[in-house]
Amino acid sequence: MIWILMAVLAVALMLPLLLVFRSRGRVKNRRETAMNLHRAQLDELTRDLEDGRIGAPEYAGAKLEVERRLLAADTLSEPETTGNAKWLLVAVVVLVPLMAFMLYLPGSTPDVPSEPHAAWMIKQQQAQAQITTLITELRVRLANLDPNSPEASEGQAYLAEALAEQAGQLTPESIALFKQSIANAPPNASWRALDEQRLVQAAAQR
Repeated sequence: MIWILMAVLAVALMLPLLLVFRSRGRVKNRRETAMNLHRAQLDELTRDLEDGRIGAPEYAGAKLEVERRLLAADTLSEPETTGNAKWLLVAVVVLVPLMAFMLYLPGSTPDVPSEPHAAWMIKQQQAQAQITTLITELRVRLANLDPNSPEASEGQAYLAEALAEQAGQLTPESIALFKQSIANAPPNASWRALDEQRLVQAAAQR
């Protein structure tokens, strides 16, 4: 069933090119198109004058310019069409659907195996174990520091980030640590931007 739908879609997409073969004699050359355009501009100028949108001096100047362009367009020449592009269109109409079908043939696309779920789970567990270890180490370090010192401020910022990473969101404890960290962070502290960003996110979640 899907092959039938694909064939119908391919024909529908190629239909505009197929219609080109039926439009012989209807395509106007550059000279005729330009002259029709300038004649339409003259008609529009006449209507503007009759409706009072332009004055007589503006009409006379614009009309003279359009008539000049009309005379120049009348001298344009077009090379005789030979129909050489017909075979190119035929090739496009045939090859495009054919190449599209070839993409769906067995072995036409490389097989990229997905990562096994078990391997993904192992990586996730290892990452969580590393975060847990980091949190434990940071808690031990902070227990031995003055909570109002710049060193503690840095540790509080990284501990808060680790807690948010472990939970997948900002937790009340991590928000409290970010607030405590920014309160004692030096103005030029590298972790101060992290504190500010996370506190803005916390305020947006309320």
